Amino acid sequence: MKVSFQLLSLLSLALAFTSCTGRNIHSDLTDDSKVLVRKWTLSTHGAFEAGDHGTEYSNPVMIENTLIFGNRSVGVIALYPTLNQQRWTLPIPGGVVSELAVEKGFVYFGGGDGFLYCVNAENGRVNWRYELRNPVISRPTLDGGRVFVTTSDDTVFAFDAGTGKWLWHYRRRSSPAATIHGASAPLVDGGEVLAGLSDGFLVALAVNDGKLKWERKLHHGLKFTDVDASPVLESGTLYVPSYDGSLYALKRQGGEILWRYDSGGSKDVVIEGARIFLPSSDGSIYALQKDNAKVLWKFELDHGTPTRLTVTDKYIIVGSSFQYLYVIDKATGKGLYRYNAGYNSGFAGSPYFDPQSGRVYFLSGAGNLFAFALRKPARKVMPHGQTDPYIFSEPFKYGL
Repeated sequence: MKVSFQLLSLLSLALAFTSCTGRNIHSDLTDDSKVLVRKWTLSTHGAFEAGDHGTEYSNPVMIENTLIFGNRSVGVIALYPTLNQQRWTLPIPGGVVSELAVEKGFVYFGGGDGFLYCVNAENGRVNWRYELRNPVISRPTLDGGRVFVTTSDDTVFAFDAGTGKWLWHYRRRSSPAATIHGASAPLVDGGEVLAGLSDGFLVALAVNDGKLKWERKLHHGLKFTDVDASPVLESGTLYVPSYDGSLYALKRQGGEILWRYDSGGSKDVVIEGARIFLPSSDGSIYALQKDNAKVLWKFELDHGTPTRLTVTDKYIIVGSSFQYLYVIDKATGKGLYRYNAGYNSGFAGSPYFDPQSGRVYFLSGAGNLFAFALRKPARKVMPHGQTDPYIFSEPFKYGL
């Protein structure tokens, strides 16, 4: 059978396009305004340079009426989100390369210049900074007047949160063959600091001096050994995934393994009642039974890996590292919404949901800050006491 040159060319182009764009599993999902309404988009990235892939690791946070976030081309930016008006900026060499943590009016984060920063949220002035030399750190953990971070070279630090005074550090002598970007945010419980390391271990350190209390190997994967997710504690049980391995349920004291589910990840799980929501490195979101890891539902992303999850009363909001923002029905796992942030311009940092305003803020890999509002059904009273649950003639307003 003869095939024309033109037909072969068309087939080649179609295959090339498919390989570039990835899968399109959820082609039925749209940016339906019944779920989310996009309020505005702010471009925050400076001029792109050669080799800049545009990955942003910061997460937006709200302090009173101010939205604060970091990016890699500028540093830290604060704005009034209802006005979309800039309040202050703090330039940092190399930008911001970790997620932000806030406490008592101060913002803590890692800079691309290798420093851990504490910044006044009111005016953007640096309260203190400490040179870690390693620019890749975890999301800082604030507890008991101290701040704890883990660096990607497997060092856990403790500082005085108010002054930046070094208190102690624990350095792991390990050199895994390959690691992924990120580090485990420490969990502080009682007299111990728990953190995952890139050699596949979960360690428990004394909160006062950083001495090793116990450790547990979690890695059983084939390639990446990292434990980059923060441990989550619920009713005396720790839940923590390894990246290229499994999700583990461990006894809080001593780390004895209770069960494992063979799908790993680098982001924290979310526990709600009897369910665990797992953003997995295999590109899916799982809802599992908390006591035995039975799968309740699974939602597969079109492409890429998921961010940390934002869970509301009805929805799970998550971004993919490749292209899309999704809203999933929390009860059933059904996809409800998909927003296209741009080819290869997905998300790495976490979304932020402000329950008071009903708004969701998300920073894409291309440096675009998106503001969405959860759509709530407007109701109007009809004759004879009937109600019309949805009115779409005007957008539901959250303070704009």
